[in-house]
Amino acid sequence: MPDTPALAGERHIREVITHPECDPLANIQRSVAERVPEPGQPQVQALIVEELRRLHEGVLARYGLRPSEYAAWKALHRH
Repeated sequence: MPDTPALAGERHIREVITHPECDPLANIQRSVAERVPEPGQPQVQALIVEELRRLHEGVLARYGLRPSEYAAWKALHRH
């Protein structure tokens, strides 16, 4: 069963945050290409980018993330 944009976004957010050593955009594109049918990929990618912009400590549990994982990613990718 293909991911819906919302479900895909949550899965991909976790993958991006838990791999801070990777370029976030490249990681999003690769992850989405592997799991989302081509017609929906741009929508899912845009959703993930927007969710990353809004991500904060108060919503980490929603994504199954630890504060330390978010802090490591944020230190490298948020300017």
